[in-house]
Amino acid sequence: MAVQQAPSHLGRLVCLFAFLLLLHSGYSTFEHLSYLKAIDGHESGLPQDIVIELMASVAIFGLGIVMVADDFKEILMETEMAKQTIESLDARPSFYGFSHRGRAVFRNVSFKK
Repeated sequence: MAVQQAPSHLGRLVCLFAFLLLLHSGYSTFEHLSYLKAIDGHESGLPQDIVIELMASVAIFGLGIVMVADDFKEILMETEMAKQTIESLDARPSFYGFSHRGRAVFRNVSFKK
């Protein structure tokens, strides 16, 4: 079984930097659209520097997530079943049925002693 490592502090810093870069590109977009509205300008897209900043922030954020993430876990059922005890496998409260048709079937039957 693999030993889990603590998340990388460098990865967290990279994620923080990417998030701040993403916020800056959003603010720049807002400012650009406000400027266009103020001068009644009609432009079909954003300036290239804002688009490049946005793409760079997404790429850097992806790199930071890869640095922070743990190792992959196995998805084999045998691995998960080996961790379970027989008591946990036998107890399935979702299959317990306490409201069954017995009351409706035996409603008119009288039991004599």
